[in-house]
Amino acid sequence: MSITLRRSLALAIAAGCLAALTVPVVADHAAAVRDLDTLFALYDREPDGPAKEQLAAEIDAAAHQKYATVSRLYWHTDLSSATQAARLHGRPILHLRMLGRLDEDLSCANSRLFRATLYANQDISAFLREKFVLYWSSERPVPRVTIDYGDGRKLERTTTGNSAHYVLDEDGNVLDVLPGLYAPNAFRRELEGSLALAARVRGTSHESRMQVVTDYHRQRVADADRDWQRLSPGVRTPVAPALQPRVRGELAVAQLNTMVKAVMELRDLRYFAKGLAPEAVPEDQVELWSAVGLGLYGDRTGARGFRVLDEASRTLIVRLHNAVPIDLRASGEQRDAMIARLEQLIVADSALNQLRLRPQIGREIVRRRGRTDFATLNAWIYARVFRTPQQDAWLGLLPRDVFTGLPGDGVVMR
Repeated sequence: MSITLRRSLALAIAAGCLAALTVPVVADHAAAVRDLDTLFALYDREPDGPAKEQLAAEIDAAAHQKYATVSRLYWHTDLSSATQAARLHGRPILHLRMLGRLDEDLSCANSRLFRATLYANQDISAFLREKFVLYWSSERPVPRVTIDYGDGRKLERTTTGNSAHYVLDEDGNVLDVLPGLYAPNAFRRELEGSLALAARVRGTSHESRMQVVTDYHRQRVADADRDWQRLSPGVRTPVAPALQPRVRGELAVAQLNTMVKAVMELRDLRYFAKGLAPEAVPEDQVELWSAVGLGLYGDRTGARGFRVLDEASRTLIVRLHNAVPIDLRASGEQRDAMIARLEQLIVADSALNQLRLRPQIGREIVRRRGRTDFATLNAWIYARVFRTPQQDAWLGLLPRDVFTGLPGDGVVMR
């Protein structure tokens, strides 16, 4: 068979599979995954070139996720189809709540990191495929930032916002929440606890489920308090006391709730929102939080022996990082430094999320006595934990007590 004919056949089959996958409600989750596996097999056999790139784009559309050729995951975007699949296969739902869309490059920062460091990880990918029904939804569009250098060069990025993974039962009730980014081994360990909780409440009465969920989170809060006392000597709060006078408003607090995002976004924020953005997270705090993360999730060999990212994630990260003209690509030394820094920040965020943000959520679930409908709890988390309440349409970027010198502070309404 000629290369041209084989490519045409592959794309024709892919298009047929895609049409089958994009109906409004997927009636059979297993069939959808089998069809996607057919596309993956075609992709793996296709030689590099335009046809393979086109097939990758079609796979992303069918899987509802960018870089699905690496993750090999299928995501529902309709809750009714996700709950139908969960009931059919007896699995809980892992619900990603995010800003923007998982099938677009410019989704919020943490969701981009999830794609590269969690979903691309081969162990995590297999674990998620086997144990969960996957579903994502958007909290709101993600704010996009363009820095125009005036000579044809631009930087296009996103800013602010956070993401969370909710574990839901087959009826859509929230059982557990993992806020922000975790290292892959930490992510799996925490989700294994969520799976055990889901198994305990499956088939129980509404009252029994609420009691079990309440007891679970009460114990998790106690565990986090104990771990904090054991591991936190020298660690200050996420907003360092030295920065407190400069921190005004929810934007600054929200940014300092996550270290990877802070490193990624604060430079841009200080560029276009001077006076609103805090200074960078102090380096000693990064080191201390990463040490706490190693104490929680490390292999006891210390930072030098702790490998956060697997080869699949590293390959994807380097590919995305170097998707620029040749003269802008990172050298080997720069690439290694970027990976090492990213791993350190991921470990630090694992500790920060586990010991500071997640216990806040757990206490609220206990206060509600296990009454955990998604809409109510999610609104509380975005308002009180992530500090980006739905009612603030400008996500803290348009305070009315700061003068920028621009007409209307740069507001454009279309």
